[in-house]
Amino acid sequence: MINKELVKSRFEKSIETYDQNAVVQKFMAHELTEKISKFCGTDFEKIFEFGSGTGFLTSYLAEKMKFNEYYANDIVEKSESFIKNIIPDAIFFKGDIETINIENKFDLIVSNASMQWISNIAQLLEKLKYALKPHGVLAFTTFGEKNYTEIKDTTGLALNYLKVNTLEQLLENYFKIEYIEEEIQTLLFDTPMDVLKHIKESGTNGVQSINWTVKKLKDFERFYSAKFSENNKVKLTYNPVYAILRTEE
Repeated sequence: MINKELVKSRFEKSIETYDQNAVVQKFMAHELTEKISKFCGTDFEKIFEFGSGTGFLTSYLAEKMKFNEYYANDIVEKSESFIKNIIPDAIFFKGDIETINIENKFDLIVSNASMQWISNIAQLLEKLKYALKPHGVLAFTTFGEKNYTEIKDTTGLALNYLKVNTLEQLLENYFKIEYIEEEIQTLLFDTPMDVLKHIKESGTNGVQSINWTVKKLKDFERFYSAKFSENNKVKLTYNPVYAILRTEE
């Protein structure tokens, strides 16, 4: 079970450094916006974004889409100020998307790089399906099984990232799949410690707390450098997944 309080705490602490470090997440937000435009158009009356964070996706949607009402949600309350700096009349409500009530019906529900933090994806998909109007669109990004493989190999800790074909089978139970695809992106850092700093400052270290003793840090550096060096750098793998879905009625 994902510790939502730890997730919330880590993102609260990193919200001021997130934009400078979450380079892959920003790229994903742009790509998702382009894919929504390509497969579903740009005109949506009511849009709902969950996991809105600092507004990467919000900014791209505000530029690209036509809409009358914009709703946003995040588990971190500070997200509201970021969203309202982009869309001043956005309606924001704080809370865990898995437990909050969704009382409206939307034409488009979107989320960028947050589905991997969901404890019960099937339950959430059913909830989102009933929050969409007929022929409404659910579009999101998440991460696949190869995400942070270096961290998993080194520390033994990782989220339960789904294989794309497993996710696809799950999605088919609730939606018509318009598009689903994955890709690999590799970031390079000078040292393993820079990798840890990157993860911390992007808030994506909310899996489990580690008591980093001097010995643990040295062991981490030694193992990571030995196994994951590339051109005098060390690598970190991201495995973005894009999904665009539609209700069939």
